[in-house]
Amino acid sequence: MLKLVQIEESINKILAHSIVINKEKIPKGKILHHEDIMLFKSIGIKKVYIFDQNKNYIDENVASLKIAKYISHKHIKINKPINGRADLFSTINGMLNYDKKKLINLNYLNDDLAVAMIKSEKIIKKNQLIGNVKILPYAISKIKFDKILNNKSFFKILKIDKPITKIINLIITSNEENNKLNTKVINSINDRLSKFNLKLKNTLYCKHSTESLIAFLKLRIIKNSDLILLYGSTSIVDKNDVLPRSLEKVNGKVISFGAPTDPGNLIMYGKLKNIKVIGVPGCAKSSLRNGFDLMLEKACFDLKINKKII
Repeated sequence: MLKLVQIEESINKILAHSIVINKEKIPKGKILHHEDIMLFKSIGIKKVYIFDQNKNYIDENVASLKIAKYISHKHIKINKPINGRADLFSTINGMLNYDKKKLINLNYLNDDLAVAMIKSEKIIKKNQLIGNVKILPYAISKIKFDKILNNKSFFKILKIDKPITKIINLIITSNEENNKLNTKVINSINDRLSKFNLKLKNTLYCKHSTESLIAFLKLRIIKNSDLILLYGSTSIVDKNDVLPRSLEKVNGKVISFGAPTDPGNLIMYGKLKNIKVIGVPGCAKSSLRNGFDLMLEKACFDLKINKKII
């Protein structure tokens, strides 16, 4: 615990606050030795704040490392803690995923601990810093420490997922040949997918009509998809448009049309049996993040998607 003590009592204790002497800083966290005491005395310092770490406390670096290991699942690398902070890094390209309520609870219940993370469901790169575990004082009491590690609700709450969806096929509908636009759309979608080590399996072209699209949705190559992307030459304007109507005609289901995102509000999500289907908005041809990214990521990592979530 933090104490203000006579300078003679501070030997072999942890200095709680940094002290600058002749432009030289004696950093907080330093174990004070005899020469430090003599230096303090030479400039008239009589008392200092120390952290008295007794046998009932766990060292900050030991505690932060053990807590980080306890709450981390696979694909997370933990750096050697410094000053009570253990940084967490991803070992793969994937999606960070955790229960927000559990993370909030972990922080709320423990004043001596701060677990800081980037947003859940965020796409991350290999070796990217995703957060850290920090012991705020210089040590944590064994009682608090044991309470955290005995709480099963915190066990492996942080995880980095690989995508579940593997086979992604794209159908582009158009009544006019536009190779430049098509190439832009394909490249933009593949750039997005590459962030989590995926790419389009096949790209098919058909007329922008219900008859043509219905025929293509019945093809074996499409039926073998995990995810079907439908990009129309014109945006979907309502549930009776070409893309949603064609999906329903082959016994598919439109789960939701439209999303409160801008760009990307003219997006459709549905199912064809067990295959996920996205009616891709026009903004997908842009490399800038938009509503399509949110839907694509959820679909690729097999997160729950329904109208309320959208």
